[in-house]
Amino acid sequence: MKPNHPLRKAFWMWTSQQEFLHNSYAQFRKDFDLSAVPKKVPFFVSADQQYMLYANGKFVTRGPARGYQFSWPFDEVDLAPYLQKGHNWLCILAYNAGKSTYQYLTQSYAGVICAGQCGPEDLASGGTWKGRPASAYKRDTARLSVQLNFQEQFDARLDDDSWLTAPQLPEGWGIRKANRVYGAMPWHDMEERGIPNLGNDWLPYRNTCSAAAGPSDAGYESWFNIAHGFYSEHERLSWKPAPAGHADEKWLTLTLPAAGKGQLAAVSVDLGILGVGTLNVEATGGAGTGDMIDFYFTEGLHDDGRPIVTAPGQGCDASMASRLYLRAGAIRHELFQIMGHRYLVAIARDTTAPLELKLALRHTAYPLDIKGRFESDDPVLNDIYRISVRTQQVCALDAYVDTPWREQAQWWGDARVQGQNTFHLAADARLVARGIRSIARQEVPNGLTYGHAPTMSHHCILPDFSLIWLVSIWDHYYQTGDITLFKEQWPRALRMLTGYFDGEAKLKNGMVGYDPRYWLFLDWTTIYRDGTPAVLNLWYLFALEKLLAMAAVARMTKEKAYLTKLYQNLKKAILAKLWDAKEKLFFDGIDPKGKPVNLHSPHTQTLAILCNLHPECHANMIQKRLLPYLNEEKVEGGRPSSFWVTYVYSVMRAAGFGRQCVEHIKRHWAPMIPYGGTWESFPNEDIGGGKTQQIGNGTCSHAWAAHPIYHLPGSLGGITQADVAWKKITFAPVLDVPDTHRASAAVPTPKGLIQSSWSRQGDSVQVSLSLPRGIEALVSLPNQKPAKITGKKTWRLKSPTA
Repeated sequence: MKPNHPLRKAFWMWTSQQEFLHNSYAQFRKDFDLSAVPKKVPFFVSADQQYMLYANGKFVTRGPARGYQFSWPFDEVDLAPYLQKGHNWLCILAYNAGKSTYQYLTQSYAGVICAGQCGPEDLASGGTWKGRPASAYKRDTARLSVQLNFQEQFDARLDDDSWLTAPQLPEGWGIRKANRVYGAMPWHDMEERGIPNLGNDWLPYRNTCSAAAGPSDAGYESWFNIAHGFYSEHERLSWKPAPAGHADEKWLTLTLPAAGKGQLAAVSVDLGILGVGTLNVEATGGAGTGDMIDFYFTEGLHDDGRPIVTAPGQGCDASMASRLYLRAGAIRHELFQIMGHRYLVAIARDTTAPLELKLALRHTAYPLDIKGRFESDDPVLNDIYRISVRTQQVCALDAYVDTPWREQAQWWGDARVQGQNTFHLAADARLVARGIRSIARQEVPNGLTYGHAPTMSHHCILPDFSLIWLVSIWDHYYQTGDITLFKEQWPRALRMLTGYFDGEAKLKNGMVGYDPRYWLFLDWTTIYRDGTPAVLNLWYLFALEKLLAMAAVARMTKEKAYLTKLYQNLKKAILAKLWDAKEKLFFDGIDPKGKPVNLHSPHTQTLAILCNLHPECHANMIQKRLLPYLNEEKVEGGRPSSFWVTYVYSVMRAAGFGRQCVEHIKRHWAPMIPYGGTWESFPNEDIGGGKTQQIGNGTCSHAWAAHPIYHLPGSLGGITQADVAWKKITFAPVLDVPDTHRASAAVPTPKGLIQSSWSRQGDSVQVSLSLPRGIEALVSLPNQKPAKITGKKTWRLKSPTA
């Protein structure tokens, strides 16, 4: 941080002894008067772990982005739009789990820090800021999942949230003295978040779905895990269509009937789309004391209206539930923890009078400026694109996350695909750059990255994801043309290469082998992982090729020489040991005894083609493995999942099999449409270990399967990047897909928006392409000579046979 930054004069403050941190909420408030409101009031704020900021009772923002305490992230907002002449008050609700998760590493300290100048008023933390523990939150609750924070239980009888909305400071507040100066450990320094603050869209739930009533299970009043209790209840309840609620632009309003003592009345509601954010509740009616509402967050309902609830111990023990204890009179409350879901189940317990609820979601996704587009006359393909876009939206928070529902972890295999999605939606490379830096900072002593970071999960170290991290640096360069990130990360990449891939993992055969200390993922399928796995070594070769190319651009001569040696030696070993000359395919690996594994999976052939090995045999690899896979024929060595198939599509589209890719997408993504999002694996597909993908133990908000975002504009739209920073593209629209007679696409780039369209009428088809200045297209159309164009052009062609 700059030496004169305002935060350097602020203090870290908290409301209790640090050694008692556990699922802790704290409240801070500053009151001040203004004779006039300045045009702009920059305000810098952060908390370890998280905060929500309000000004004069209005929500401003939440943060910070996930990070590491040695250089903790802070946010900047302009308070001027929220301030007024006369009395003003700022409120910060802060949270610290006191426990490491899949997105946070505790250092056993919590704190809030902020700074700003508003006219004569110094807004720096410490001084006149007041604070207190947030006593209405129950601290002894279950985890939302093994990856996330704790279930939220709030007792409105103990705190009515008036501290946020009342102009006058409520009673019982003391002055909280600052307890740690800027730079005190663990917060050695601070840094800007580098990405926009999360969104603040207000989404009302759209309609009621199903309702049920019956007895509550024993012990419901003091459940440690609300979700586990509801699981045992929900299956024996009779679920029927719910009475209609009323939805407007702000709330869904519904009435829950009186449940009775020891009884429950439940209703499920639909947001209409997958969402991620904080639940807002207004409740009126009921008897007050002792009434409670449980909320269960889920991604789906069964056909009979019964909510899909994860069984205890399954699906990462996802226990996505919260509880609100009511007081007499009306209350309004916003939950703190960000929850991903589509359906919400509200369960009133012990109510002796009807209860009116108003429900809405503050949507907190990354604010993507979406300009990418795909549209055709096939409604199924349109819906596949739509659910892919929506899934990507809810899987982009302060990082790319694998799912916002049960996990919210920055898995880097997922993130590489999500980066491509984002490039094709908004040409936005900021989340990729921030994620690359974030993953780099949590390091195994031998240089490997963790599979996701920040994280406490030491069993989630994946050597293949470390290689994908290297390739992602290339992705950022290829998208932006900026070599700076590569130069910055080269020392980190070098430690990985020398410490692990050219060090501990290197075998006598010149390749790298399976390492039982770590999780060799590769894909959710029965792929060969023992001995010397081909897929791991081909990822390594692919990564070296990209690093070598960037070193050449950066004119790093010494580094280029080192990478050249690694690349040539590994390529030589792969060609000598993994090539099956008889089949003209690559083996899936070498077993621990040194013998080739007589399997030739689509994964191995795909990566071999991407690495351009034996190009004279690529057609054979395609005909024997990749085309049969796309045509639903049985293939040996494991079938690519909904995640890994993106690499198959890239290879097959380049080879002229775009129609088969589109047909495969249509068959496998169509079953996902009713759920509104893309699944972790194909429905009912074997994911290894005798398991199949099912909603409830998987997820339907997994953006590593949202790559139709770029494969549909790339195939039917014809737009494929062919050079760094989109200086060149190939334009080869697929015009022969059955039941598709027109399509259009738009892809944003750093140079502007590329747009294409085509429409078939009778025996002719009209094609158009519009390019921004600075982009050249190599055009390949049926019965036309290849051509290079710039600007705008249209063609009228003879219609190909579908």
